[in-house]
Amino acid sequence: MVPSARARVRQYIEPFRSLGISVREYPLPWGNILPQRHSLRPLWMAATAVARMAALAGSWRTDVTWVSRQLLPAFAPLQAMAKRPMILDVDDAVWLNTGGHRAGDLARASDLVVCGNSFLAEQYSRWNANITIIPTAVNTSWYRPNGALADARPLFLGWTGTSGNFPFLYAIEEALISVMQYCRHAKLLIVADKPPQFKRIPGSRIRFQRWAPETELTAFSRMSIGLMPLADNDWCLGKCSYKMLCYMASGLPVVVTPAGMNGEVLALGEFGFSASCQRQWVDALIALLDDVQLRHRMGAAGRAVAEAHFSLHRLAQQYAVVFESLGGALQRDGSIPSAII
Repeated sequence: MVPSARARVRQYIEPFRSLGISVREYPLPWGNILPQRHSLRPLWMAATAVARMAALAGSWRTDVTWVSRQLLPAFAPLQAMAKRPMILDVDDAVWLNTGGHRAGDLARASDLVVCGNSFLAEQYSRWNANITIIPTAVNTSWYRPNGALADARPLFLGWTGTSGNFPFLYAIEEALISVMQYCRHAKLLIVADKPPQFKRIPGSRIRFQRWAPETELTAFSRMSIGLMPLADNDWCLGKCSYKMLCYMASGLPVVVTPAGMNGEVLALGEFGFSASCQRQWVDALIALLDDVQLRHRMGAAGRAVAEAHFSLHRLAQQYAVVFESLGGALQRDGSIPSAII
């Protein structure tokens, strides 16, 4: 499953059980991205088509069909075959990848569109008047502060994400070099699917941790500051600040580009700095590296905001209300089966 579906869908399955909601899941067997190797594409397309047809058939054994982002990447949509009511859940500006027509068709066919932020809600309101905003949740029982390790030397500027987002990190390389020249015990800790390739930052100042569920928490506990640079474009406006929220739940102060939802989250408390240019990145990072009390104070404030506004338990209850509002008929055991597409 793609990272967004892990955050928007899969992490809810256990909390839903305690709310009387059972989930039947239909993920794509080979992911949702067309293989680069042309020889694999016919096999990928066949496997994807078969998996989606099985999912569509399975949706008729449920009360609510829950579609994550899209039905069939690289295919004409088959939304007419899905069981209604149908909820479309969106956490990225996916219409930019499809020219808008597939996203629009699926949104129009849905009974409700759940968007991860206000920018997405505004865009999808062009295709469907029934919109609700539920931000991406963070599991505050999984991500927890570890202040003792965060203050150990060296101090790590932490970044986590997929390698496809490395360009955002490369864009602040000059600022990172300046910071590490000033603070000799500062290093970068990168958690991703493969190592980054910086042009000027020496390898001795970088630690790489390959992402895996079982090693993620250890990596977060080593970080002192969380980084989330973005670009000023519609794709970034569609992002739902999940990286930032994970840092906050881990008790880390953050320095982020205030694009889209990042700015909205920053307005909820004093737990980090916004940075829109190289100078602001340098000033914010040096301020945090120089002041351990500031790091602790902002980290605690971020943790409190994550618990109050973005916790998995809180947002699972919002989703439960949405399912019931669309006619998810309660069974005798109190369950509302839902198909995830």
